[in-house]
Amino acid sequence: MTRVRLKQMARFFLLAVLLAARLTSAGDSPLLVTAYQQVNVFDGPGITFRQSDRINAGVPMTIIERNSIGTWLHIQRSNDDGVLLDDGWVISGYLNLDADLDFGDVAVNTAFADADPLNAPAQLSELYATPVIPTISDAMRDLYLHGHNDARNYSYVITKVGDSLSADDLYLKPMSLDRRSLGAYGYLEDTINYFAASTQVDSVAAHIGMTSYTVLDPMWADKNICRRGETPLDCEYRRKRPSIALIMFGPNDVLHSSDAQYNVNMRAIVDNTINHGIIPVLSTFSYDPGMGLWNQSVNFNDRLIEIADDYQVPLINLWLAARSLPNYGLENDQTHMKHWGYTYLNFENGHDAYSGAALRNLLAIRTLDEIRTTVILDAASER
Repeated sequence: MTRVRLKQMARFFLLAVLLAARLTSAGDSPLLVTAYQQVNVFDGPGITFRQSDRINAGVPMTIIERNSIGTWLHIQRSNDDGVLLDDGWVISGYLNLDADLDFGDVAVNTAFADADPLNAPAQLSELYATPVIPTISDAMRDLYLHGHNDARNYSYVITKVGDSLSADDLYLKPMSLDRRSLGAYGYLEDTINYFAASTQVDSVAAHIGMTSYTVLDPMWADKNICRRGETPLDCEYRRKRPSIALIMFGPNDVLHSSDAQYNVNMRAIVDNTINHGIIPVLSTFSYDPGMGLWNQSVNFNDRLIEIADDYQVPLINLWLAARSLPNYGLENDQTHMKHWGYTYLNFENGHDAYSGAALRNLLAIRTLDEIRTTVILDAASER
């Protein structure tokens, strides 16, 4: 065998070893993923950004970073020569994620907004411009300290205020179960455990048919639990003394209230919650544009954004997050959030990309995580 031939074989062997090492390294990385269906690639983390490409199922891509939740991932895809073919954002729920992947270990992109309002109708500009997950204001830190030190509220207790969407046993209550499949959202487990026990007890301020005005009406209070003349809201806050109340009204109110009355009622609820030293977490509500009261629903959601801004209270923009879900995350009745077929928290199979109920739980827990890590733990460290 000639020396030239030996050199060629040695070079081939070296290249084979390097290629095998490269493939082994990539295969071992939880950041290397594939899609289980064709996915659209956007220029930013939302469907209002320009769509740049589609990637077929089974094609490998690499996770670069995520949005603040993990529902959108910045990915890149290259060919065998290292030429970049795709560089954009995809919905994480459409991907086959590695069992070892934890979004807590993935860099968070803070440069992009959750939507590009320039590509949205003018009527919806406020809803598209409002982040899905809120930044917690200094005012809420002060409110928490007041509630904890003066009102003796419990830092680990939360409650929910709303209509049948909030009274639903599959909203927040599964946090109390030992069984859960968080998948890549494992970074939220400490927060789930922190508030878990408090979600076991039903809320007298979350009830089927309840509205923003009946929650302030003593006639709607449970006479077996509440005191004479006590509203459902005051009763709930007295019984549990929570540090945080997750509040959502809208789907019932839009049928019976004017824009002006809804605004008055929601401000009264926020005032009441703050007076108890409790952090009110508001939420927009999803709605189908094909429904007859679409314009009214937009007005109501805009009022919520204004109220959150005026009081500097957190607001979850469920409306925006649900735009990318089938049927806007709603059941066939166009009112309730679509269930995902599980009675426990299960985020590992992309349910948050299809089920409005799963998405709502995820957004609520992520917001609770923001409050716990930036307010509650920070306040505890200073004592």
